Amino acid sequence: MKQPFCSLVTPFETKSSTSWETEYPRPLMRRDSYFSLCGDWDLWVLNKTQEQYLGGIRVPFAPESRLSGVERQLQKGERYRYQKTFSLSEEWVDKQVLIHFGAVDQIARVWVNEQWLGEHQGGYLPFSFNITSYLQAGENTLTVEVIDQLDLDFPYGKQRKNRGGMWYTPISGIWQPVWLEGVPQDAFTDLSVVADTEKVTVYTKGGKNEKILKLADGTEIPFHGDHVTFSPENPHLWSPEDPFLYEFILTDGNDTVASYFAMRTITSEVVAGRPTLCLNGKPYFFHGLLDQGYFSDGIYLPATPDGYLFDILKMKELGFNMLRKHIKIEPQLFYYYCDKYGMVVFQDMVNNGKYHFIYDTALPTVGLKRL
Repeated sequence: MKQPFCSLVTPFETKSSTSWETEYPRPLMRRDSYFSLCGDWDLWVLNKTQEQYLGGIRVPFAPESRLSGVERQLQKGERYRYQKTFSLSEEWVDKQVLIHFGAVDQIARVWVNEQWLGEHQGGYLPFSFNITSYLQAGENTLTVEVIDQLDLDFPYGKQRKNRGGMWYTPISGIWQPVWLEGVPQDAFTDLSVVADTEKVTVYTKGGKNEKILKLADGTEIPFHGDHVTFSPENPHLWSPEDPFLYEFILTDGNDTVASYFAMRTITSEVVAGRPTLCLNGKPYFFHGLLDQGYFSDGIYLPATPDGYLFDILKMKELGFNMLRKHIKIEPQLFYYYCDKYGMVVFQDMVNNGKYHFIYDTALPTVGLKRL
């Protein structure tokens, strides 16, 4: 039975230039081989004695949301089974095929063609599997079983079965993009960047150790091993007023990935005898909002990535330069838009464990804390 939570409609459903099916979900490590598995899936609900086919669900929207087409809350003792069929073209034959999940709340168990891949626990972080040896010619079937009893041992943010007050509608299941990519045998398995106002270090995993990093201005930096440190000439520092990003391409053998970085620091320093937050070594007034990351139609996601972009640009228009992302981790596109358009993010950890208003809020507010 459907349990409608909210009927408010946003313009991004029909008047948007982006979609979760077409936007590349990992801006920090982009490849040309991208095959989205967002869109229509089949959904069943199961308990100890029976299973019921619920029809179609639109991924990546949680079953509780209106945009999913389901509008149903997972009940005690139930679990969901998602299923999607897909076929790959011949150009994927000689590649290693990876499947990526942006996030699934809370426990995800995954099969391809009825063969077990593995399990992931925790509802906010991405995970992936190499599915090359499980694929077959023609049509393939992906199955994802989801368990989510709002277990407080896992991070859960603002979710509560009985929402109200400071607690919000819970979600379950797949709530970020699912996608495939094809990579060569010796591909990069990870890429990260650490930058300050003077130097940049790019860290890699995988590859053949014959790497070339090429900046957008044509500068090429060859290196061996798992990292390289360099200093761009006349560094262009990032700020909300001037959100400059350095784009670069990293190659190693047959593998090529694109990424970006920003040169900046946020530090706490003593200025005129007082602790002061500084941006790029200078005192800076960070003024912003508590960003809960909830949406009327998709609950944990806007209808399209344009929903994130609208919020960021509107906050900048209103004069804010910072968002405190409140006990929720967003898809990577959100953070990329903040980098690109000049919004600082103060990221909360996502809470877990039991909460008690007296012990965890009221008493600490007046300076009394339990050990």
